[in-house]
Amino acid sequence: MKKRFILSLCFFVLAGAIPVFSIVEDAVKMGYVCRDMEGGKRWEAETEIRKKDDDVYILTEKGEGVYSSFEGSISWVAEMEFESTGETVKPLSLEKRVFDEEGNPLRVEKQKFDLTEKIAACSHEDIPKNIIRTKKFRFDKDIVNRLLLGLYTKKMLENGKKSARVQMVSEEPGFYNIELSIVDKEEIEVNGRKKWAYKLCIDPKLGYLDFVKIFFPKAYAWHSAKPEFEWLRYKGLEGDIRSVKVEVTTKD
Repeated sequence: MKKRFILSLCFFVLAGAIPVFSIVEDAVKMGYVCRDMEGGKRWEAETEIRKKDDDVYILTEKGEGVYSSFEGSISWVAEMEFESTGETVKPLSLEKRVFDEEGNPLRVEKQKFDLTEKIAACSHEDIPKNIIRTKKFRFDKDIVNRLLLGLYTKKMLENGKKSARVQMVSEEPGFYNIELSIVDKEEIEVNGRKKWAYKLCIDPKLGYLDFVKIFFPKAYAWHSAKPEFEWLRYKGLEGDIRSVKVEVTTKD
């Protein structure tokens, strides 16, 4: 139980690799690509945000390529509904479907968030193994998932905050406390262009297991230092502690 818990914590590191958008009436699209540390391409994805009604938006992510924990190439489609206000963003629901090279279904992940009762209900279905895991989590801080974390960080920067503690639902499904904090401001190069960016650390707060973090490579995300504080780059593990270290950047 403890070993599985520790391994799953590394899911956080890719959370900062989701692009950030200016939320407008029309759909907004962005692409990003993942490479290994030698520059070899692993996967790429396209994301679109469109308004549903009032403060509710739909984010759709479509991706394909090689990803840790799967054999061969895969593709996926994820759709998340979320609420966006001037202060923060909140998840409402998520459904993600993963397919093999031939289009056969491999996995279905679902998340449903009750913001009144502060309960997250999650399911993870491994289709080839015919295994379904379901869990419910009660949250008492701002709640995020992988697709929402970049948008949450954007709101944090817009409101002049240098750090935030949130709770995160991951794909196992799991539930963890994490801290986001600005550690530097530096000039970086993305797609041949130099930009000033905030460097942020994504730090899981493990409580009495904090000592195990010495075994984890550090993970960072970079956001533009100027409004709209868009996401630019991520560097860290792709998935759990057994996965490869990668760099994910926006496409030009």
